[in-house]
Amino acid sequence: MSQGFSTIEIMIALALMVVVLVGAIEAVMSAQYWFLSAEIANESLYKTKTMIEEVRLDSLINFQSVSSTLALQAVSPDVPADQNCILGGHCYYERTTVQDISSCAKEVLVEVSSKLGLRYPTSSISLTESFFNPAEIVAVGGDCVLSKLDPAWATVVPASVASVTTSPKLATGIDVLGDYIYVVSEEEPYLRIFKSTISNPTPILVGSSSASLVRLNDIDVVRDLVSGRTYAYVVKHSTTSQLAVFDVTDPAKPQLVTERSLWLVDSSASFPQGWRTLAYGGKLYVVSRETTGPELHIFSLKNPLAPVEETTAVINLNRTVNDMVVRDEVTGGVTRRFLYLAASSNLKEVGVYDVTSTIPVEVAAINLNGDADAISLSLVGNSLYVGRRSSAQAELYQFDVQALIAGGVGLQATGEVGADVLALAVHKPFMFLGTSKSGAQFQVWESDSTYWSQVVASAGRLSYMSYPNMPPLGFDVGQSGVYLIDQSLMQPETISIFDTI
Repeated sequence: MSQGFSTIEIMIALALMVVVLVGAIEAVMSAQYWFLSAEIANESLYKTKTMIEEVRLDSLINFQSVSSTLALQAVSPDVPADQNCILGGHCYYERTTVQDISSCAKEVLVEVSSKLGLRYPTSSISLTESFFNPAEIVAVGGDCVLSKLDPAWATVVPASVASVTTSPKLATGIDVLGDYIYVVSEEEPYLRIFKSTISNPTPILVGSSSASLVRLNDIDVVRDLVSGRTYAYVVKHSTTSQLAVFDVTDPAKPQLVTERSLWLVDSSASFPQGWRTLAYGGKLYVVSRETTGPELHIFSLKNPLAPVEETTAVINLNRTVNDMVVRDEVTGGVTRRFLYLAASSNLKEVGVYDVTSTIPVEVAAINLNGDADAISLSLVGNSLYVGRRSSAQAELYQFDVQALIAGGVGLQATGEVGADVLALAVHKPFMFLGTSKSGAQFQVWESDSTYWSQVVASAGRLSYMSYPNMPPLGFDVGQSGVYLIDQSLMQPETISIFDTI
C-alpha cells in the first residue's frame, strides 16, 4: 500500500534543499566577489600606473614641487566622511609618498587601497619608482647623489670602512666626485687627489699640486658634460688672485690653467682672500669673508677654463658667508635662480638672493634668535636646513623654501644639538651632522623634524661616532658613504669613509 511522506521526512528534505541552495548561493556570491575583486585589482593597478605617470609629468614641469600627498579617500567604514564605505559600497584610498634623495633624485611610492563592502578586508597595490632631475644633474656637473642610502643607517652605528693617514697638512676642504676625493689644505701640496672605488674603498693618493703657491680655502669639482673634462674651482688665500681653475681630467696630473682676481676687492683691506666657491648651471659663485668692497662675485663659465666675472653691481653683504647653495626654482611658472647663504652675522645669519640676472637682489634676510653664527646649509626638496654654532637657542633649523623665495621666513622646525653644527648634509630619511661635540663629532639624525626637540639635545639623533678635529664643512656624501677629513698641524690627519657594516 502506498503511503505519503511523513512530516519529518519532508522537513529533512527541505533542510537538504536549503543546504544545497545556500551552498549554491554562496558559490554564486563567491564567484561574484572574486570577479569583482579581479576587476577592482585591475582598476587599482591602472590607478597606480596613472598616478606614477602623473608624478613623472609633474617632475618634468617642476621637479622640486613633487611631494607627498594625503589620502584622497579613507578606507575605514568608521570614518563618517566616507559615506560610500559606511553603506557597504566600494571605495578607494590613494596616497603618494615622496622621499627626497637629493636635489637630483627622488623616490616615489604610490599606493592604492580598495575596500569592497563591510565584510571584506582592504586590499592594496603599490608601485615604487625613482625619478631624476636631468637639468639639476647637468647644473651641478654630475656632483649629486642619485641612489637611495642604505636603510641600515637608521639602525646600525656607522664605522670607518676605509681610511688613509697623511702627514699634517691642515686640511681645509673636501669634495667628492665619482671615484675621486679632492682635498685642499693650508700646507703643501695644497691640492691632493685620492682615488676610492666601491671595490677598493681605501683612498689612494693619485695626484697633487702646489701650483697655487698658497693655501686653498675651498673647492668645488664639476664635470663639464659638453667637453667631458673635469675642473676643480678653488679659492685661494691670496689678496689678489683669489680664484683658480685646475683641469683635473687626468687626476694624476692636475693642471693649474687660470687665476682670477675678485672685482673691486681692496687687497690692502682685511680679509680680501677667497673664502667659499660653488659652481652651478654655467656660473661660478665666489665669496670672500667680510671685507672692504663686494663680498659676492658671480662668474660666467661659458668657457669653463676661463671664468669671467659678470656681477654688474657691488654686492656688499657686510658679513662672512660660511656656506652657500644655489638652485633653480620654478615660481609663478617662471624658472629663477636663488642663492642661499649661511653667515656670520648678528642680523642676517640666513640670506636668500635672486641671482637670475647679473644684479643679485636680496629677497630674504633672517635674524635667528641669539647671536650664534650660521655655519652650514643643506637644500633638499622644499626644505632648507641650517646649522649654527652652539647657542642657548637651537642649533638646527628647517625652513620652507617657497616661503623664503617669496620674501618670508617659513620656519618649519628647530632642534637642539648642544654643539656647533660644522657640516650638514640631508639625504632623506637621514641627516648627517659634523659637530664640535667631543666624542660625537659625526652624527646621524632623522631628517624628519617631528623627531627633533627644542629642549632635549640630540632628540633626533640615531647614532654618533668620534671623529676629532673635524673642520667646518669637513665631509661630503658620495657613492661609498660619507667622506670625512680632519685637520691638524701637529698630528697625522686622516681621510675616512664612513658607512654601515
